[in-house]
Amino acid sequence: MKISLYVIPDLERVSGGPRTRISLFKKIFKKNGNYIYYKKNKLNTLFKKTSIAYVESATNRIALIDIPSLFFLRLRSKKTIVFIRDIYIELFPEEYKTFRSKITYFFNKLSNFYLTLIATSMVFPTEEMGEVFFKKNKFFPKRPFTDLPPGTHDITPNRIPPDFSEKLGILYLGSLGYTNSGYQNFITFAETYKNQYNFFILSGDKDLKEKVTATHIKLGKVPRKAIPQFITDNNIAYAFHTRPRNMYDDITFPIKVFDFLSFQLPFFSERHAPVQKLLGNDYPIFASFENNEEIHRKIKSINPQEYQELLSLLKEIAVNNTYDKRYKKLLEQ
Repeated sequence: MKISLYVIPDLERVSGGPRTRISLFKKIFKKNGNYIYYKKNKLNTLFKKTSIAYVESATNRIALIDIPSLFFLRLRSKKTIVFIRDIYIELFPEEYKTFRSKITYFFNKLSNFYLTLIATSMVFPTEEMGEVFFKKNKFFPKRPFTDLPPGTHDITPNRIPPDFSEKLGILYLGSLGYTNSGYQNFITFAETYKNQYNFFILSGDKDLKEKVTATHIKLGKVPRKAIPQFITDNNIAYAFHTRPRNMYDDITFPIKVFDFLSFQLPFFSERHAPVQKLLGNDYPIFASFENNEEIHRKIKSINPQEYQELLSLLKEIAVNNTYDKRYKKLLEQ
């Protein structure tokens, strides 16, 4: 079966989750001998036939070159599966009131319409996002859809548990820039329990030192491949996924959740619907960040054996949610 990957964004101009997801899909498509349409070769869609074409969309809009290229891709493919990354504009239209943001809103909406038009089916980070997408865009052509979340990769083979006889470390991973990142909850907890735990923030934010001035929180940035060793070296036992519950964060997946799974690093999180579906209702460290005492109590109550059971659970989930598994799901569409 011939399957191809069409990449809309320029990876040199994007970062974070989108760049990670697309880069890993490119790696898997290449490993399986598939053709990849990217940058200068996009117009090759005119010449190549394929059974399945999978399109990774941009966060905001398509470029001019994508208009004819995607049209030919649809003509030359039996199936065209389009991934919609997010629907932020659908849920927060009030944030697009200025003239410039109205232009962004218009072209985003137009791009999503065109992507829907050329698709035979669609995928979203969650099925719930697909439901909201078509509910908010009743004039769009209807397409069957399912979920295709991010995946795990480079899974830590043998996670070394922390030394519970020593002071445990707690980690915040990723950007603090997202409006609903909730990083202040991590800072508040760190201030309250600075004598009981060591706290770390790993982030590529350029203004990290301006946002976090507390001296008891160690700031840094390390390559992703070095994070497992960083966790071991600093006796880190837990991470915090601090995003609050809201309509948007309840229908999407942050990349960092899959990083925690890949590292087998237990993480505290609110009961976001997608995260709860992924981890199961019995995941023991769902928590409300409005109740720091309860989080502290849970940390103290988990013994080494229970912690090891938690690591085993996370590894099992990680192995069942790799990018290779996501690729195989595309073949079944």
